[in-house]
This record gives sequence, structure tokens and C-alpha cells, in this order.
Amino acid sequence: MIIDVHVHIRSMPMLERALRQAEQLNMILCLNSINLEDSSSPNFPSRQFVTLCNDRTAALAAAHPSRVIPMWYLNPAHGHYAVAELERRVKQHHGPQGVKLWTAVKADDARLDAVFAVCADNRLPVLQHSWMEVTGNLPGETDPFAMRAAALRHPNVSFFWGHASGDIEYTVKLAGGLPNIFLDIGGCEATNGYTETLVKYVGANHIVQGSDGTGRSFVSQLAKVYGADISAEEKAQILYKNASALFTQQNLSHPLFA
Repeated sequence: MIIDVHVHIRSMPMLERALRQAEQLNMILCLNSINLEDSSSPNFPSRQFVTLCNDRTAALAAAHPSRVIPMWYLNPAHGHYAVAELERRVKQHHGPQGVKLWTAVKADDARLDAVFAVCADNRLPVLQHSWMEVTGNLPGETDPFAMRAAALRHPNVSFFWGHASGDIEYTVKLAGGLPNIFLDIGGCEATNGYTETLVKYVGANHIVQGSDGTGRSFVSQLAKVYGADISAEEKAQILYKNASALFTQQNLSHPLFA
């Protein structure tokens, strides 16, 4: 079993291919929609855009309950609307689920406090995009410093630290000592030594498999784990055990974790 915590809907044909591959690989897709047909995702999405994205995610989770875990997309700058949107989705979905945050608001912004309170109450893991841009981040884009601050500010929320922020030299220094973070390794090249460095300094019990699919292939991203010079148990922790432990905390009777 593999759990991929970071999968995007980019087009329906690509998604259909991803579901076929997930079946072949015995893989669960933590799926979110941050774009609609013929439309890229805006950095600051409107309420209508967010709702339509989550409608699509909900429909796919209902259609593929054995392969899809929904990750609800939010713009925290929407305030009470974002909280209400999350509470509505959590109430309607009867299975493991989580939250996806992108670039509208940095993870350590106080506007996220109410959203993260809902996440803590329902034990929803949060996939937070995080990156370290050489040319400078977007205004609302989370960097590893904001990611650490968010984890410290919200110790009862479990974070999938998206992309391990890209620049892992910053990440391994800033992720140390944070029990509620899990480095998502998706989206970068399968570089020799990448996963080994994260395991050495952060620990395999705080790393999760992510692909950033369907923009990246599952195979290229799985190579980061299968090709790494780490133990079989460490690979199992990354590929399945760590994410499974977080979702099963939601105390749901569901075929994904039977």
C-alpha cells in the first residue's frame, strides 16, 4: 500500500490515467482540485472558485472511495466563509479527509487560526504548499520559516510540509524538533541523496510520500523512496505508515484502512 498525500486534478483525462495507475500500484490518492477545466488556479481564488473546486473533489471522492481521500481547498483570507466551507465539507464527507492550502495566505498568518481550530478538532492533516524561491516567493506563499512558525503556533495540527520547501538545506534545519510536521517529498527531481538527507536529519517517521501529480509522474516520485539508501522499514514509514496513522486518528470506519 502507498499513500500519496499530494495529488492535483489538472484535467479529467489525466486524472483517469492517474486512477488506473493508482490501481496498479495499490495507491491511495489524497486528491485536491486547485484548478478547473481550461483554467489555471489563481493565487488568490474567489469564494466561487474554491466552492467549485471542492465540489469536484467531493464528487471524485464519492465516485472512487477506495482510491481517493479528499483534501479540501481553502482561501483563508475569506474568513468566516472559509471556516463554514470547511465545516460543511467535513460534515458531508464520511471518510478520511484533510485540507489543502496553497499561496493565498502564509501558513503562519493569524487569519488561519479559525481554520486550524477546525482541523485540530477533526484531526484533519493540512497539506500546505511551501517553497523557497530563488527569485523571491509570492506575497502569500509559505516559505520554510513560515512553515516552522505555523507548526509551533498550532501544535495540535498535523502538517504535510509541501515539497519539503524545495531547498532541503533550509528545511532540515527548520523542521527539527517539530512533532506535528511530516515532510512531503513531492514535486522535485529524484536527486541522489535527497531522501537520505531528510531521513538523516528529520527522521523517516516525519516524511510522507507525495508526487505533486498529475504534474509529476508517480514513478519518478516513487523513485525517491524505492531508490534511496534507507532501510525497508524507513521506506514503509514514508510510503504508507506515517500518513495512515494520521488519517486513522479520525476514528472512521472506512475500507481504506480496514
